[in-house]
Amino acid sequence: MIKKLKTFGLVCLAVINVLAATACASSDSGKSEVDGNSGSKDGDKVVLRVMDWADSEKPYREKFIQDFEAKYPNIKIEYTLLTVDQFQNTITTAIKSGDAPDLFPIPANMSLSMAVKGEWYQPLDPYLDDEFKNQFVDGIFVEGSTMLDGKIYSIPALTSVPSTLVFYNKQLFKDAGLDPENPPKTYTEFREAAKKITEAGNGKAFGMIEGGKQIGRFKLAAVDWSALGGSGLNPHSPISLITNDANYDSKPVMDVMNLFKGIKDDGSFHPKTMSISAPEARALFGEGQAGFILQGEWSIGVWKRDNPNLDFGVMAPPVPDDGQKGYLPRANFGPWIGLSKTSKHPEEAALYLKEYFSKDYQSVLVKAGDRFSILKDVNESASEIPQFKQYYDIAQDMSRLVPSPQIRNPELASVYANFKDVQPGIGDILQGVVAGALNDPEAPLKQLSDGIDKALDAAIAQAKSEGANVDKNDFVFPNWSSDKPYTAEDYKALP
Repeated sequence: MIKKLKTFGLVCLAVINVLAATACASSDSGKSEVDGNSGSKDGDKVVLRVMDWADSEKPYREKFIQDFEAKYPNIKIEYTLLTVDQFQNTITTAIKSGDAPDLFPIPANMSLSMAVKGEWYQPLDPYLDDEFKNQFVDGIFVEGSTMLDGKIYSIPALTSVPSTLVFYNKQLFKDAGLDPENPPKTYTEFREAAKKITEAGNGKAFGMIEGGKQIGRFKLAAVDWSALGGSGLNPHSPISLITNDANYDSKPVMDVMNLFKGIKDDGSFHPKTMSISAPEARALFGEGQAGFILQGEWSIGVWKRDNPNLDFGVMAPPVPDDGQKGYLPRANFGPWIGLSKTSKHPEEAALYLKEYFSKDYQSVLVKAGDRFSILKDVNESASEIPQFKQYYDIAQDMSRLVPSPQIRNPELASVYANFKDVQPGIGDILQGVVAGALNDPEAPLKQLSDGIDKALDAAIAQAKSEGANVDKNDFVFPNWSSDKPYTAEDYKALP
């Protein structure tokens, strides 16, 4: 699905959700190749090129494209489906060569300000009317997030909810003598359950599986689960909302690292974990080969379609044995799809966006269990799958909207543009732990913390030298509380 999940680089993961949003595709849709000129013509038809990584949406998008082309016979859609990692490299190369598709999402490791500064996108305002814009829920078009200098450059993919809840196989629970209606709540219980499932699986099923090739999945787990332990880490800022510095070596983060290391030491990870992508891991879970998997809500529709006999439940992430000390950080709406700066057919692209974000198509995705829509009333009217509703309820209960420095001060766009990502990141480190290549993550986590603090200071200094009115205090929110959503009123109350 559409989830944006890479190493930090000071971007919204919207994430994450986004980022999130987004799961990661493993195959091309077969409808196009990454060549030809944006806005090319096929006979008398306008060829509109669209590229993204929305793999869980593939069957619905194919039908959408068929219907779109029937409604607008003068437009032919060439749709390219990539994985997140493939997209990152492909879109950068395409833009540099002047061969960008007409519509494409912003990469997960880039802020909107960086993309606009690099002349990736053009404003959407001339092509979107008020009727279209008014159908979205509040908070979609926000300066510093989807807008810059009062202009709309991007539309989010979906309603942002954390993608680090846990799915579990109820049949494997029964086989291991576990209660499928009482999933584990603490780290110790979670590790023990994974071990019991592995032992009962006798080489055919294992306690846990992940898309180990994708660092973004590990990064999300480390950030989100450590936030439940009180780290204050979040998708909007490189520093903690609690300590106001990069505390990646803090106890809550180390606790997550040690949990995953314990599961690895027990032999409870599926042996293919480190060699597969998130969609591949999702498929193996659907076949009953693992008891637990961390994925987003988009997985539900895939399993209902491809694995109708799979008996699975949704659970909140486990919390430290000494109790929950925070909430999953819920990101603000982040940018997703935008219109290429070089597109020669913006009117046709706008027609595509209007049909894509229509109530009819968004209802299809919600009903299928693919995502929670950003349109008003659609989630309430179209949601039918029990696990889908359960996921939403757990996410609302376990997460809180966190503040965004860039919404507070849009001039921080210059800081984001100048920030030099620090490697290895927290996702790389957790990946190394699960792979068995890193026995003690404390030293690299300390190095990461020091590096991020220095990188942020350098980015702020550079932004100031370029004339931006920014300060380290822009990342500090004294009126933030982990148990409450951060609202527009909270931003106004800041000094």
